[in-house]
Amino acid sequence: MDDDVDELYAAIKDYLTLISREQLDEADSRRWTDIISLTINLEHAGDIIERIVGDIEEKKIAHRLSFSEEGLGELDDLQARLVSNLQLGLSVFLNSDLRCAERLLAEKERFRDLERAYSYRHLDRLAGQTLRSIETSALHLDLISDMKRLNSLFCSTAYPVLDAAGALHDTRLRKRALDIMHVKE
Repeated sequence: MDDDVDELYAAIKDYLTLISREQLDEADSRRWTDIISLTINLEHAGDIIERIVGDIEEKKIAHRLSFSEEGLGELDDLQARLVSNLQLGLSVFLNSDLRCAERLLAEKERFRDLERAYSYRHLDRLAGQTLRSIETSALHLDLISDMKRLNSLFCSTAYPVLDAAGALHDTRLRKRALDIMHVKE
């Protein structure tokens, strides 16, 4: 299916490059950028998913390994959240709904927090010498990391909507730097 995604991406990109951005008004130019960004992100997501499937085949199925019950539950939870965030992200892209964009960004943060918590839980299972966790550790942690990357790609549709509404905050890094400067004063 990744080949189909690649073909669709190429067709959309080719079509968009035929459109002269100089002839577009500001709103249409922003939408052009939003469309190309979405297609790039979905193509990249397809590549990640293709690699994930290959890794599962190579590292888990071929060796007849299985995740611990807890680990599988965590991966199932993240996968369900991914699907939900993809659906919400596509809705945000189609409708430019500010409330949905805010919700999507909140979901991105929840996902990040879960990714971190699930990684720590996995490491706790390793420390407890859980055999299934030991056997699938690298794959488990790679899957969690890859799902986080996918989630970021799916949630990126929120940013143009939030930016257009003036709802984006300074980055945490910049805010922290400003906070440090205020403390020094």
